[in-house]
Amino acid sequence: MWAFLLCLLLILSCGKQENQKPQRALVITTYTLSSTDLQLYYETKGYLESFKDVFLKPDIAGRVIELYVEEGSFVKQGQILLRVDSSEYENTIRQLQAQLAQAKVSYENQKALVDRRRVLYERELIAREEYENALAQLRVQEEIINSINSQIANARLQLSKTTLRAPFSGYIAQRLVNLGDYITTQSQTFRLTSLNPLRVVFQVPQELLSFAKLGTTVNVEVGNVGSFKGSIIFVSPVADQNRLITLKAQVENQQGILKPGMFAVVNLPTERISAFPIPERALVLRGAKKIVWKVKEDEVVPVDVQVLKQEKGTAYVKGDLKEGDKIALDNASILREGVKVEIRK
Repeated sequence: MWAFLLCLLLILSCGKQENQKPQRALVITTYTLSSTDLQLYYETKGYLESFKDVFLKPDIAGRVIELYVEEGSFVKQGQILLRVDSSEYENTIRQLQAQLAQAKVSYENQKALVDRRRVLYERELIAREEYENALAQLRVQEEIINSINSQIANARLQLSKTTLRAPFSGYIAQRLVNLGDYITTQSQTFRLTSLNPLRVVFQVPQELLSFAKLGTTVNVEVGNVGSFKGSIIFVSPVADQNRLITLKAQVENQQGILKPGMFAVVNLPTERISAFPIPERALVLRGAKKIVWKVKEDEVVPVDVQVLKQEKGTAYVKGDLKEGDKIALDNASILREGVKVEIRK
């Protein structure tokens, strides 16, 4: 019994001596804080749209006899897209031209008659009424000629409408007509859209309206396509039911790689603030918070920080920190309060 108690005392004594051994310092490296101005952005989703996107309809009814473009084709302003049968209008013009020729002959005959009647009237060989009747008939013939000329001009206008031309330069997004189709003024024939420039449409909360000025440059990210710059050209005068303001920014698309309807991420520059850029590995997750370990002599203390931005291995933070403070870098993730540290030179 006494032997057992003696052994137990010896074990407890050894354990106490081991616990009293000095704690070994944890070796760390440090990073010295230096502030910088940071541009903050509001990130939101948007989509691309064309400045010009129309479904073309003909100005006249008829049967399609010629198609000159296919889907995907680039067309210039004024380029012919299709023709409808123009034979009816060509026949009308020929008939009117024949009537015009006959009317001109009648006019010349009547003019000669008026000249003879005037001579006779001046010699007092005929009554004034007879001369004036001939003059009136000449005016009637003149009006007939003017009327036929107007009809010819109208027929030629109708004839010109049998050719459908592109109202602006762009791409044929859809062809909605086939050769031989009979089309009316309500028929959709082509969808024509322009690709350069485009607009990106997005919304921001009303609180950010002060940053959404005309001419402000925004960053536009289009997944798997690239990054682009846009310039705000429209700020809606009203907010929607969610108190969001619609904005539109013009984006150059000279290469044509952007397409209307594409999804985009838009970053609107807001305020500029002072922040500390630090290596991301200095950040430690502590519950729902992020902290850095500030070094004070041979100890470290946790400091809550707000991460404003992260990119390319650098985090921009703000918190209870000041210029020149040192924070733990290597081994930051295993530090605890009260742990002694040794700074590696």
